[in-house]
Amino acid sequence: MARIADGSVEAAKAAADLVEVISGRTQLRRSGARFTGLCPFHDERTPSFSVSPEKGLYYCFGCGAAGDAVSFVEQTEGVDFVGAIEWLAQRFNIPLEYEEASPEQDARRRRRVP
Repeated sequence: MARIADGSVEAAKAAADLVEVISGRTQLRRSGARFTGLCPFHDERTPSFSVSPEKGLYYCFGCGAAGDAVSFVEQTEGVDFVGAIEWLAQRFNIPLEYEEASPEQDARRRRRVP
């Protein structure tokens, strides 16, 4: 089974501009070093959604939604981790490399990941 090479995953994550990704779903305003806006995960009138580009993380003080660019794409696009990495790679023009993995390697990897 083919999997995305670790280097390609890291390259896609590093190239992802979190503010640009989130701005595609909700309008953000600069507030000091952060950005704020209405949460794309629940209805609200007062902005409670905060984005920290320095840390590469977002957090909603209203509903508790939190994560990075990968988790944001997973939730908003309805894809899994691989789909999110492919989406980010396409969006930010990062070529992905795939490698073959045996079923035994996949089983070992699944056991390591909680």
